[in-house]
Amino acid sequence: MTHRPYEHKPLKGEITVFLSLLSALFLGLVCGLSESVRVQMLRMNTEAVMDASLRSCFGEYDRMLYKRYDLLYIDSSYRGREEADIDSVINHLGRYMEENTDYSDTPATGEWYAQTLSDADHVACVIASDEGGRPLKRQAVEYIEKYGKTIYTGALNSGKGSVKRGEKNDFYAEWDDILAGIESYGIPLTNPGKIVRGMVLSDEEFLKGTPLKGTAGSDRPSARGLKQGAGTAKLKRKNENDELFIEYIMQKCGCYTEYFTDQQLTAELEYIVYGGMSDKDNMISGVNELMALRLKDNLRCIKGDGGKMAAAYEKAYEVVMYNCLMVPPESLVRLVRDSIVYAWAYGESAMDVTRLLNKGRCKIKKGSSDIDLALEDIVNFRSRLFEGGGSGHTYKELMGMFVAMTGDDVRRLRLMDIIEGNLRGFYNSGFRIDGCFEYLRASVALTSGFGYEHTIEREYLYE
Repeated sequence: MTHRPYEHKPLKGEITVFLSLLSALFLGLVCGLSESVRVQMLRMNTEAVMDASLRSCFGEYDRMLYKRYDLLYIDSSYRGREEADIDSVINHLGRYMEENTDYSDTPATGEWYAQTLSDADHVACVIASDEGGRPLKRQAVEYIEKYGKTIYTGALNSGKGSVKRGEKNDFYAEWDDILAGIESYGIPLTNPGKIVRGMVLSDEEFLKGTPLKGTAGSDRPSARGLKQGAGTAKLKRKNENDELFIEYIMQKCGCYTEYFTDQQLTAELEYIVYGGMSDKDNMISGVNELMALRLKDNLRCIKGDGGKMAAAYEKAYEVVMYNCLMVPPESLVRLVRDSIVYAWAYGESAMDVTRLLNKGRCKIKKGSSDIDLALEDIVNFRSRLFEGGGSGHTYKELMGMFVAMTGDDVRRLRLMDIIEGNLRGFYNSGFRIDGCFEYLRASVALTSGFGYEHTIEREYLYE
């Protein structure tokens, strides 16, 4: 039997090549999908790290500012340890970004992300002092609207239309003219009107009991150039109700009769109204304005009461007859009467104002029956000063009405002076109101060890 040798047929390898190509396609697809996942994960991680870092920045709000004034702001001086500027906030943001991209404790995850911070900067921000303090005003209004109570608004509105400011006070000049007219007759008189004129209180005599040592700083916000943000358009929608802002000022600021221990100025409401550099300056302005209001009203009440005018005339006639040997001229009696009326109005007004300064009350518009000083006691009016009690409005409420009649731009600036002065004086010497941020839009860039860079912008604000 003959055996034929085995014949080898050539192998073409179609299936092998096909499977190899197919495997290469699948491998490319898998690698592509894997890299796409990596890119998406890097992008998602960038967003997560940015959000977490911004939240950490805004978690560093100034505790004392919040505790004392219920305002939420990042103090960029960080209790005086850094310069009060947006760069300090961005430095903190960068530090948080670096901490949140530090994967040394998780090597497996770190190999997946391998991200590092390459750049951080701000795009826009809002400072408390922007536009003369409008952002601060909006926060103040929202605090009263959402969490506060309207303690003073009713009382202020009840007297708002009755108080006028800036009118010329001719009371003393008119009184002096009357006394000069009496002197022209050349008759020596024991005139109560002249006696009381010589007993008029000095400004300092009104101010006793409450310490007045505060002085506004020369570096206060209203006196210096303020840093400005670039994002106030983001907050235009916020409330700017003047009535609620005045309520906030009344609750958060002290005055001569009601003050807190942590005040640079004792007379804070008075500072908002008058803007003097010292407590004493502002209190003298306040006392003079209150006296002017009371003198005008009390003079109106006495002159409008026929019985009181008749009693003053009888007293004047008695004074003149006591010193004259003949029937006195009617014109002289009337002049003496008028001098007594002015003395009566002054004594009543001094009692009103000192009662207010002693935490009492006084009506804005009195009736003739509300005149408390008797005619026969006008030369003894000093013994009635600084009494308590009374009815009507308190000193603080009257100051609140003056605040309401002060321009809003002035109110905002001077409130910022007060807040900054108190924070500097009792908590943080490096505090600046134009270093306080409530809105930030920031941009950061993270570079990955795999050759990718992701830039992201995020905004955050207190609401």
